[in-house]
Amino acid sequence: MNYTDICTCFLILSGAFALLCLGVLLLKTSSTMKEVTSMMQILQVTLEKANKTLDDINEKLDMLNAPVEMVSGFFSPGKAKTSFLASLLGIKAMFKRKK
Repeated sequence: MNYTDICTCFLILSGAFALLCLGVLLLKTSSTMKEVTSMMQILQVTLEKANKTLDDINEKLDMLNAPVEMVSGFFSPGKAKTSFLASLLGIKAMFKRKK
């Protein structure tokens, strides 16, 4: 056996080792990608729940905004003075809109 045969054996063994390591790396990458996919699905569900909650909060704040605007309208200095009857009708209309 000469030096060329020994070097060829080392090259073949190192190539086999490199292919084995590459296979292990691809298997680990595959399992990691499966975990990432499942985590992304969980994240998507969580984001949908958060969006629904934020939509509910925005709706409630919009519902609260109408009475606040009406009450602030009573105290605005630039507004023309309204009669007591007009104010009562406005409050009655506000309660009708709630139902």
